[in-house]
Amino acid sequence: MANIDAEPIRLAPVAPARRCQIPVIQKILLGEPKQISTKFTDALRARRSAENFGTISPEDLSTWLYYAASIQSVQTSDTNRQRRFVGSFGALHPAHILLGTPEQRWFTYVSAEHSLGELSVHSEISSALRAKAMQFYCAENATIVGLLCDVDLVNTYYGNASDLVMRDAGVLLGHASLVASSVEIAFRILGATGSGLMERLVCNLPFTPLSVGMALVGARA
Repeated sequence: MANIDAEPIRLAPVAPARRCQIPVIQKILLGEPKQISTKFTDALRARRSAENFGTISPEDLSTWLYYAASIQSVQTSDTNRQRRFVGSFGALHPAHILLGTPEQRWFTYVSAEHSLGELSVHSEISSALRAKAMQFYCAENATIVGLLCDVDLVNTYYGNASDLVMRDAGVLLGHASLVASSVEIAFRILGATGSGLMERLVCNLPFTPLSVGMALVGARA
């Protein structure tokens, strides 16, 4: 997948393996998401890269994650292909959402269950990653959002897929920013900040990771 100059090639896998899940220490079920009553045009007008962040509430986090990345249905003939509120090439949705709190606890969004899975991470990498993010944009109360792509899943279905993967991450971050505007929370995209650290953060990953984006989320302050 490293050759960004070659055209992507769609493969026809025979009986592909199920997608891997990130191992978690425990799961925390999120509450029911709030109904979003904001008009789309109002969300567009209000969308801004936030400058001030408070600590996000569990209710707002639940709503933002639900409309950003929850699974609405799966394809019966190939359960790796999912329908979510945001589009994805081949309906694969290969990027896992990681969340790093100001206290440096890390979670992944378990989209199939609408829950948070607490992660076992390398503490020194966690500290370095947060310091790197704060150098890029200082927001001590913000939660770090990291997108970690499952390269093995992508390579099962596509060759030369680097361009597809990066565009997919951009679509997800753009969608997440509009959801944040609708939920009236703070959001700021940081690009590929700390990508090497993000790929080494989680202990015992069962797939080859590729960091494809980072952002900050929090309460509007």
